[in-house]
Amino acid sequence: MKFRDVTSLLQNNSKITFLWRTGKWQFGKKGVVASDITAKYKQYGGAVFDYMRGLKGGRTIWVNGRSWTTHPVGEVPEGKKYEEDFLGLTGSHAGTYSQLVNPAEPATLKVLLKGDRRGRTYQGKLSYAVLEKVSPWFRASLPRSQGDRTVLHYELTLGSDNLPRKLVTSHPAASHVSAGIEVGDGRFRVETTYTAWGSKVSISAPPKGETA
Repeated sequence: MKFRDVTSLLQNNSKITFLWRTGKWQFGKKGVVASDITAKYKQYGGAVFDYMRGLKGGRTIWVNGRSWTTHPVGEVPEGKKYEEDFLGLTGSHAGTYSQLVNPAEPATLKVLLKGDRRGRTYQGKLSYAVLEKVSPWFRASLPRSQGDRTVLHYELTLGSDNLPRKLVTSHPAASHVSAGIEVGDGRFRVETTYTAWGSKVSISAPPKGETA
């Protein structure tokens, strides 16, 4: 299946959209086993964005817990296209600011469906600690969140086939920055749409000659 993320910073009654991702998932017997994600990042100024200055756009391929990216924190070695991400992040470091919740995981979807229901839409909130327990995707997107009590708000909409079609989440920007970085009441909002459920997807690691 395919998905599209849009990430914005909500702060002081303003909305700044700075990160866009398109991607696809490959499923196996245990759920999502691979992803291929391309990100576009726009740099702004200000405390939060100055802190994120090392971010950039590019492509990340994640297969069974290993990932290779064209946009590492540093530079890809000369003559290579990808560098392996030693943390195994699903979307490299840009992914930590994108959609952390994966409703394609049965255990994660079960938690989301416990929210307040209005028609085909479910609303609620859950902590990073809960996501860390139930979601392999979350653990591979934000691996250093163990025990984090940050609360994330969500709104999930299902289609007539009861499959996820849209997910909107938000969480405090302060959860991403070091102490002393002023973010006020800023929140990151991520809107994701899901399409092509049931389509055949095959994702493999990049050729060895292109990786470092």
